[in-house]
Amino acid sequence: MTYVELHAHSAYSFLDGASHPEELVLRAAELGYEALALTDHDGVYGSLEFAHAAKLAGVRPLTGAEVTLVGGVHVTLLVESAIGYANLCRFLTAAHARTRPKEGELLAPALDPELLAEGNEGLVCLSGCARTGLGVRDPNAAVALARAFGDRFYVELQRPFERGDAR
Repeated sequence: MTYVELHAHSAYSFLDGASHPEELVLRAAELGYEALALTDHDGVYGSLEFAHAAKLAGVRPLTGAEVTLVGGVHVTLLVESAIGYANLCRFLTAAHARTRPKEGELLAPALDPELLAEGNEGLVCLSGCARTGLGVRDPNAAVALARAFGDRFYVELQRPFERGDAR
């Protein structure tokens, strides 16, 4: 069994990732990874350059995003198919299109979790990161998404080694 990183942020995830997508791919190739997922916050901003670099390096690119849900919880969505990519883009558009009802002011991107329960074909859902994932913030929502995604829902395990952690 080989290791595949399914939750990687590039510099397109401001203050969370530092490397360009091409740099992530080159390092993955150096480490012998067969595949790598790019899951930037609330967008697929670097997915094209990531896919091109991965093809050249012989690494299978996995497209996805770490999506913020209403309430600040994060889930990671990975694309399985063209339908999944369309659904991911639809979810990201909905997350970015939120406005205040009266003022019309744009709000920070966030997706209504109920939308994920509908039309999630072609997507795999991971429970989210160590700090703001479903298991940490809202275990009941994790159960609901596990039902909605069925065998396409997985609990994410991480050891992020943040500042102050003992190795």
